[in-house]
Amino acid sequence: MDKQYDIIIHGAGISGLVLALSLVRGSTSCKVSVLLLDRNMPKLQPQIHESPCSVNDFDNRVFALNEASKKLLENIVVWPGKDNDRIFPYKHMHVWDAGGKGQIHFDALEAGTAFLGYIVEGRVMRDWLVRAVGEEPMIDMRGDVALNQYETVDGGLRLHLSSGDSLTTRLLVAADGAQSPVRQLVGIDAVGWSYHQQAVVAIVETGIHHADTAWQRFLPEGPLAFLPVQQPWCSIVWSVPEQQAEHLCSMPEQEFAEHLMAAFQRRLGRIKVVGPRAKFPLKLLHARRYTANRSALIADAAHTVHPLAGQGLNLGLLDVSALSRRIAEATAKGQDIGGRRVLRAYERSRKGNNYLMQGSFDLLERLFSNDQLVLAYLRNTGLNIVNGLVPVKNAFVREAMG
Repeated sequence: MDKQYDIIIHGAGISGLVLALSLVRGSTSCKVSVLLLDRNMPKLQPQIHESPCSVNDFDNRVFALNEASKKLLENIVVWPGKDNDRIFPYKHMHVWDAGGKGQIHFDALEAGTAFLGYIVEGRVMRDWLVRAVGEEPMIDMRGDVALNQYETVDGGLRLHLSSGDSLTTRLLVAADGAQSPVRQLVGIDAVGWSYHQQAVVAIVETGIHHADTAWQRFLPEGPLAFLPVQQPWCSIVWSVPEQQAEHLCSMPEQEFAEHLMAAFQRRLGRIKVVGPRAKFPLKLLHARRYTANRSALIADAAHTVHPLAGQGLNLGLLDVSALSRRIAEATAKGQDIGGRRVLRAYERSRKGNNYLMQGSFDLLERLFSNDQLVLAYLRNTGLNIVNGLVPVKNAFVREAMG
């Protein structure tokens, strides 16, 4: 007989893990059985809980979490607290343009909040979540197996796995990334394009204190961000054309440091040490629909954005929050959690907002990643005008905080 679950989540990345926990913990918990299904199930890494002592102790992929994401993690009891030495809150954000004198500075105190956001390493977050999932009897995890096909059965779906096993579920959730196998399997089209850029990421040691500030300089080829982690280190995200990314990753360390300092105008002094470098492609993607027959898409399976605003994961976690709320409400009312009414309510709550945010980030990327004189004049003038309008800046801060 097929093993039955109320909800199967395909993809055990951060968004999939958070959704699983949201369904059994906190304010949106409900009595449902959950399976996390992923061919590459994440494993615990106990060594990362020690304080970082060198550039090699960090994960070079970090996320900037906003206040809404922090509250979601607190709600499912995985946020360790402000004193944890793997959470790096920042109080300021400074942005300036390479094509002129335009700049804008955001300040947490001015906006009436303690912090603008929190930098957290990807593998640290995954470890928090995997540990928490392991404590929950209502969540099962299954790895080393792929989802091959599915069929509709009474009241649910039957999933056929590469192992030959079958599972049934009332709701299938795709949390399996931009190339989502589930999205393709259930027949949901996605539109988008490549930016023909790659983001080069690394941890670097700087000569000047980062001052709890997220720094970003817009260059014609793409933005360069220095994100504050434990002093004296920063995480860099440097968006450049694909061929340039290959070149930057293959450079000797000192040559790369010289290029990096020049691109950043030495704002944080000399780059003393460069950790391992990595790169990943930048694309815009948006699913035409977020739901199909007893199926829902969340996070990168539904949408991807340019990293210039650092909002990709935050948008995904807003999807998680919205879907878990709809499921909890449906369970409380005795409704079918995989039914069209529930899934359409989720889609309506998220699709428009995601589309708007995605379009805004794409417009910013196109506006700033060029060297046209007219656009350079307009954007520099605009930055300086907005920088002097405190209420407008604070409205931006509130939106970014979720």
